[in-house]
Amino acid sequence: MAITLQNGADTIVLPPDLLWADEFAWSPVSQGTERSVTGALLVDVSTRQGGMPITLTGTERHAWMQRPEVQALRAWLALPGQVFTLTINGQAFTVLFDHGTDETSRAFVVAPVVDYSDPQDSHYYCSVTLRFITIPTP
Repeated sequence: MAITLQNGADTIVLPPDLLWADEFAWSPVSQGTERSVTGALLVDVSTRQGGMPITLTGTERHAWMQRPEVQALRAWLALPGQVFTLTINGQAFTVLFDHGTDETSRAFVVAPVVDYSDPQDSHYYCSVTLRFITIPTP
């Protein structure tokens, strides 16, 4: 099944063999506990409104991308706060790139299959990692 990332009318088709590494690592329920001054347990429970991480990964052996797709993704990374539609496994998610809080963005990591001093559009990149977070749909 195709994996796509859409920005308005523009769509990038991602490698279909990217793995969704954290598909089942998030809970839609938020819970907090604390003790009252009497020692009673206080529990707050609610449904989370977005924030589910979606991490798509490839390795040296699968999910390669050619240079034009890598460049297009890098251009989209430079759009702060841009909302995208990610379609994976037949489900559409409203997402942002998860840039993290460090100086080096963690949203998109990729490595060339072969290091060239002058890469061409036909060259491939591997070890792809794309990180997104879902946001509530308006």
